[in-house]
Amino acid sequence: MKVFLFIISILCLAACSKSPSKGICVALPADVQVFEMDSVDSGVLLNATGMVALPDYLIISNLHKDTLFDVFDVHGLEYRYSGLIYGGGSNDMLPFRWIRPLDSHRFYAIGLGVPLVTVVDVEGGLKIDGRKQLEWEKDVCQNLYPLKNGKVLIQPGKRQGGWSLYDTTSGDVSDMPDSPFQEDEPEADMIQAFQYRAVNVAVNADKERIAFFYSKFPYVRFFDFDGNLLVECSVGEKISDPDKFFRREGMYYWGCSYTADFIFVKYAPDNEASDVTCFQVWDWEGNLLSRFNVADKINLFTVSADGKRIFAAKNDNNHIFWCNIASALDRKTGME
Repeated sequence: MKVFLFIISILCLAACSKSPSKGICVALPADVQVFEMDSVDSGVLLNATGMVALPDYLIISNLHKDTLFDVFDVHGLEYRYSGLIYGGGSNDMLPFRWIRPLDSHRFYAIGLGVPLVTVVDVEGGLKIDGRKQLEWEKDVCQNLYPLKNGKVLIQPGKRQGGWSLYDTTSGDVSDMPDSPFQEDEPEADMIQAFQYRAVNVAVNADKERIAFFYSKFPYVRFFDFDGNLLVECSVGEKISDPDKFFRREGMYYWGCSYTADFIFVKYAPDNEASDVTCFQVWDWEGNLLSRFNVADKINLFTVSADGKRIFAAKNDNNHIFWCNIASALDRKTGME
């Protein structure tokens, strides 16, 4: 129970500017560093579906073999051990979709379609340290993030990409704001509507911040844990023609990882080269600090707990890819 008390316990004035505020456009920093990736053979069959970096461990989930998690030393990327299987036992996993860091030696997994939180300890071998299914009968749970003091950020299926705040103590539910251009959406089926409204979410329990990076748009919002809007901005250009972005193939923001101090989010500018992956670095106050490119196309990634390295995995090989991005944190080129 203590585990769950712990985990559930602005940015273009008329034109783009470098100072954050509500409802503005933030200029992309002019300086773009490029980092080359190194790789090491993991020594195991990866088929990675999720990655989590803790201060001393890198955990990779793999749903295509008997054991579900492979653990590596985060510093040298040496293989440590594998463990946990699907089953009904006290140390077995139930179906899950996402894994996220919890503290120095634990991560948690979110149930597949159900509001189930499973905490896993990795020190000295993988073992389940707690499991809790929330009392949520409103709808299917697509995703959730534990906040604090019994609050969770939850994605009900009926909102088709939207999010709600759920107080597990009182049972109160309040909806987060709709997608900023929802009224401009083309006619769409349920799947398309979900894609139009999709967001990449970052959560910081210590700072009580929620960040939404909208997948179809260069648009960002920051909230507190009560759902109050703190920062709202477009990035790089003002969005005067939302239909342009609805018609654009692919996503603008397409994946994020975060630490106690920074958010790293992948984005796809119109001129993006086919052999690079572009990143923006934000702080939790809603400031765009810098941007950089990785000279490789990566999908699944995570960032080290200190924010100085990126780790990535690919489906077509068993290597772990990584690069040092510490200098990107030193160049706060998006602010003056």
